[in-house]
Amino acid sequence: MLAFFKGLGIGFLCLFLFVLGVVFNVEFLGKNNTNDALKITRDIELSQNLKPDIFRANIEFWASDILNSKINLSDNEKSFISDTFGKILELTKNEKFCSGGAFSIEPNFSYANGAQNVVGYRLNSNLSCEFKADELNAFNKLLSDINTIVSNNEFVKVSVPALMPEISKNILDENKEKLYNMLLIKANELKDKYSKDLNKQCVLKSFNIISSNITPRSVLSSSANDLKLSLPISSDEEQKAKARVEFICK
Repeated sequence: MLAFFKGLGIGFLCLFLFVLGVVFNVEFLGKNNTNDALKITRDIELSQNLKPDIFRANIEFWASDILNSKINLSDNEKSFISDTFGKILELTKNEKFCSGGAFSIEPNFSYANGAQNVVGYRLNSNLSCEFKADELNAFNKLLSDINTIVSNNEFVKVSVPALMPEISKNILDENKEKLYNMLLIKANELKDKYSKDLNKQCVLKSFNIISSNITPRSVLSSSANDLKLSLPISSDEEQKAKARVEFICK
């Protein structure tokens, strides 16, 4: 009987020592392993140059000196101006380069001795236009046709628009996705580099895009001859993307 209890005691002692060893390994050795882990957080940034692929122009219309100083504007003359803009709108609708074209004719007043007198009329209208580089000739044809229409109306004048180079939203979105993929590739390259340099096993724990922007660097220039425009000189624009990454190396 004594031998039985002695053996049972030895069994419990062995079990206690086993449990104590497990606790020691988890609580102490595990912590040491955790302390050996290295966390690295850094920002990475990449960029690509893009060429403008569209051009914008704003065509403005205003009152001629004759209309500015005209005291009485008849219904027939108002209708004449309206017909002119009707022809312009029909023309631009067919070409599909421009939008807008609504116009207004409003009197200018002078005030003397409490009386209000018409001293002329002002006219406001504009067309917002957009076209691609290979559509320049068609756009110049549109400008020439608009100029011909306006030249037959003594009350209306038209501007020579400046051409503004721009990068389309589709190109920007496509290139942004490319930059994001490039950032992820760069992050994995850094993971491998840190693993080799530190002689540890590194993993990419987090990857967060923190900014994406485009920096315009365009130099604008255009020439005009009877509303015939040349494409402006423009440099590339730089699109950047930045990500914050975190690595754990053990």
